[in-house]
Amino acid sequence: MASSRCFHGVKDTTWKCIKDKSKEDHGTRYEPDDANEGTSTTPTILGDVVLHFKFDPSSDTVCYDMQKKPFLVSDNQIWDGIQGTVDSCR
Repeated sequence: MASSRCFHGVKDTTWKCIKDKSKEDHGTRYEPDDANEGTSTTPTILGDVVLHFKFDPSSDTVCYDMQKKPFLVSDNQIWDGIQGTVDSCR
């Protein structure tokens, strides 16, 4: 079963910051780039982390579903990293 996580209190400006910061800090690609739903891919030395994302501006929520990750990277490492980015963008 895929791991999922939602982050609340994410406004439009926060969502833009999350995407910009993760691109700058981790090389994350969002496809499509300007959409509220799609796929984010973050390269690591162990392999790509691929997440499906859905940002809902009406509820200030972004949800992620893990699609692919390297075996040696834990779900918690990924979720903690996203939480850190969300927190820094608020």
